[in-house]
Amino acid sequence: MTPEALRSMTFPRAPLTRRGYSEEAVHDALRRCAQALTALTEENDRLRADMQRHRDWIRANNIGDGGSPTGVPTVDAVLQQARAQQSAEQTVTAAREQARNMVRAARAQAEAILQQRWEQAAQSTENDQEETERLISYLRQVAQSLTVTADQYDTKRPAAASPTAPAAPPGP
Repeated sequence: MTPEALRSMTFPRAPLTRRGYSEEAVHDALRRCAQALTALTEENDRLRADMQRHRDWIRANNIGDGGSPTGVPTVDAVLQQARAQQSAEQTVTAAREQARNMVRAARAQAEAILQQRWEQAAQSTENDQEETERLISYLRQVAQSLTVTADQYDTKRPAAASPTAPAAPPGP
């Protein structure tokens, strides 16, 4: 029913011998109903326009996965993305810790070899000392290279995680 249908509605007059509704009272009630229905229809139209404006804004800003009518991501999609992000962060943290442990172990091993060679150098002849110096220099270069690589790895930060962008493989 529309406001115009209510406004155009008429009631038959009650006969003079019977009691009935006053025509003026009925028309007054109809006018109030029509006003209320008009206000509700206008509010409904305004809310529909607002809803459409919001949907257009969401689509224009590429929000959501496009699966639902408004383009807003579902709760399951948000939770899945959060779990994936948390798993990725844990994997990166574990990889960094493993890299630090490997560097520590390599440094300790290099120092042990250097110490062993220094002790052997003190007991060996001059020819052996040249070989020892060469090996010590080589081990120092290896230790320095490991340190530089570890420092480079620690300073690299992964790019902003996105579900579609693959992670870059670590450098040598």
